[in-house]
Amino acid sequence: MSKKKERIDVSGTAGALTDTPFAALAGQLPKDLPQQHKVSGDDPPRAEILPPKGLDYRVEHTRKGGYDITFERRAKGKGVTVLRRVHGNGEALLQALKKGCGAGGALREDRIELQGDHRKAIEAYLRYKGL
Repeated sequence: MSKKKERIDVSGTAGALTDTPFAALAGQLPKDLPQQHKVSGDDPPRAEILPPKGLDYRVEHTRKGGYDITFERRAKGKGVTVLRRVHGNGEALLQALKKGCGAGGALREDRIELQGDHRKAIEAYLRYKGL
């Protein structure tokens, strides 16, 4: 026993495609809404993106614009992620990276060494902070 499905008539004329369900709300909106800012050639240039204030360290970029992050094998097969070109208070950056990666690490001259392979996490953190 098969039941006949009820069919919907779609052959009728459709309403205009420009009709929106929000058209009825046009009269109810307040008059003092802010207008969208339109970009023109007369706008002053935006300020450069600077590292957040209060950070007293920075990381130099390579010539290609990336970070100098490498993974090295050490004695007994241990792996270490090395972030080079750290200037300023590298100890603060080291503490943040150690906490974010959940790994031990050390600051040596102008580089930070973290135990394990954390290249992607370090790069994501530096890009997020705008360094």
